[in-house]
Amino acid sequence: MIAQPSSLKPQQRICWRYCTEPEFQTLSEVEQETCLNVIALGRTGDGKSSLLNDLMGSQVFKQKISAKSQTKDIQSSQGFWAPLHRYMHHREKFGCQINVIDTPGFGDSQNRDEAFFKIIQEALVDTALHSGIHCILMVFKITTSSDTIYKSLDSFQDLISPYTKDTKIWRNVLLVFTHVDIVNGNTTRYQSHKVALKTKVNRILRERYKLDFDLPMLWISTQKFTCGYLKGFGDCDCEKGNRYHSDCRRRLYEQVMKRRSIPFALNPIENSASAAAAAAAAAHPRGQLEVT
Repeated sequence: MIAQPSSLKPQQRICWRYCTEPEFQTLSEVEQETCLNVIALGRTGDGKSSLLNDLMGSQVFKQKISAKSQTKDIQSSQGFWAPLHRYMHHREKFGCQINVIDTPGFGDSQNRDEAFFKIIQEALVDTALHSGIHCILMVFKITTSSDTIYKSLDSFQDLISPYTKDTKIWRNVLLVFTHVDIVNGNTTRYQSHKVALKTKVNRILRERYKLDFDLPMLWISTQKFTCGYLKGFGDCDCEKGNRYHSDCRRRLYEQVMKRRSIPFALNPIENSASAAAAAAAAAHPRGQLEVT
């Protein structure tokens, strides 16, 4: 039997914007104040800056307008990440403090990959030395080829290999696929891409990097949702759109929070022992950052 609206408790009424869903657990004040370090890596134009802007809830980082990387240096911003606030009522306090770090893109049209390699590497090491890296978001467009994914992850392997010889850091890596947009009300357009990535690609990644676990894969659209009725496509689909966008962000938030207590960290002794190896690698780069 469906309960009448008058019988619902106030906190149960219209939890989601346009629909009703169960409550989510909110972190304690101490947990909310703990700042998590999140670094985004990926190719130019795949949506790193747009993703981080989405996390921050404002236009903090420049977004790509050409094949030229808009991020020449490391940029960072701190703030409260409220992943569901735009899609749910009374969710402005659900979230956590984050420090997001934007990096230059791989495959820059001006062939600046070698210079960017050192900049990105220094950012990774500096963060790992001071407060640890909670999450590394490897960002790809949903239509990115599997070969390009492998090359980009090989580049990441080159970045961190002088500083860690085990697979520990891979537990802090999330693969985030962008541009998974709703097209004419359809949220399953890229289903075949998702299946291929979860099966074939993840299996190869386990073998390639000697992992005993699958790398988490997440799908997200940072495109602003517009009601189908307003676009002349039929009935209002705001509930469907808001559910889709909130689910994408909830899953990303859950994966980030799972790594809250296991940041990847380096200590100064380990770092000094690895500095010579890193310098040698920089002097003789393998050139794997050129992935266009």
